[in-house]
Amino acid sequence: MTMKIQNNNTVTVYRHDLLYRILHWAIVLEVLILFISGLGVSDYLPLTFISRGAARNLHVAVSMVWLGTVIFFIYYFIISGEYKWFSLSRLGESFDFLIEEVRGFILGKKMKSPVIYDKNKKRYIEKIVPTEILAWWGWFVLWIIMILTGLALFYPDNLMPVIMLSKALVPSAANAEVATRIVHLIVSLIFIVYIFIHAFASLSFGMVGSMITGVKKEVTVNSEKV
Repeated sequence: MTMKIQNNNTVTVYRHDLLYRILHWAIVLEVLILFISGLGVSDYLPLTFISRGAARNLHVAVSMVWLGTVIFFIYYFIISGEYKWFSLSRLGESFDFLIEEVRGFILGKKMKSPVIYDKNKKRYIEKIVPTEILAWWGWFVLWIIMILTGLALFYPDNLMPVIMLSKALVPSAANAEVATRIVHLIVSLIFIVYIFIHAFASLSFGMVGSMITGVKKEVTVNSEKV
């Protein structure tokens, strides 16, 4: 038995459930607050909107909430089955698509979304743009570094390996604590840049609306057994 595939325009699909969207936007809001409060306690980017003490207390409190949100998001990401689209085995495909995206950006050509939905089987054949795989693992690595360096600043005795590694990475720093702060700051700035890239890509492929409403019009095919 073979499968016959027929193109059939578009269909409105329920792409993201409510909890997934709530967690996504909660993380966005928490990161925004962390960035603003982080500026208030930074020795290197002293752009504060509130007092240093208030900024520090806010940064600590929200960072704990953010940590809990991220952990729950990863848990939900796994049990909901979303993780299947982001397998490490697809990193090569993701890099290839990234090169094509960059080439298209330079040449002023818009990339066609590879997302396809099978209307008969009522499931995605491809749910994500391949560069989302790189984005996801990038988020994950940055999250881990920010969490470890942030916790190390409050619990240096318990996370001394993180402190010493930071010092090794920034040998010119006055001491290990300063080195850890610098690493935390640099990774945080990379994270913000990452957010802008993610937002640009999401807008380019029309993904933002589905993260608000949960639904999106997708290109469809009909799979028929013949």
